[in-house]
Amino acid sequence: MSSNEELAMMLASARSEVAPESIPSVQSLAFTPNLSVGFMPAFRHQGSGEVRLCQFSDGSISTVHLIDFLPEDWVMERDSEGRPLALVGAIEAGFLRGADFWSLGDLLHPRLDG
Repeated sequence: MSSNEELAMMLASARSEVAPESIPSVQSLAFTPNLSVGFMPAFRHQGSGEVRLCQFSDGSISTVHLIDFLPEDWVMERDSEGRPLALVGAIEAGFLRGADFWSLGDLLHPRLDG
């Protein structure tokens, strides 16, 4: 079983506030061993709860927060070349760890692993 399949199974079976199906195309993303065991940069829509991992144009996961490939309706402003400049207010930056989304505020007061 590949690391992508193992992670997808873990996400599907984990109890979490973030439903595995709200993490789009997680099975098709190229995971590196470092990212699959730790915190992955992501954004969450506070209204819908949808979570998107930060990705490069080839679909691989970014190690930093990028807004370039987020859904169109998450972008409030673009530059003259179409690159995102600002996100709508309902979007929050954070990290995906396993199936849990950690907002930047959560990192100030981390939950202990149980």
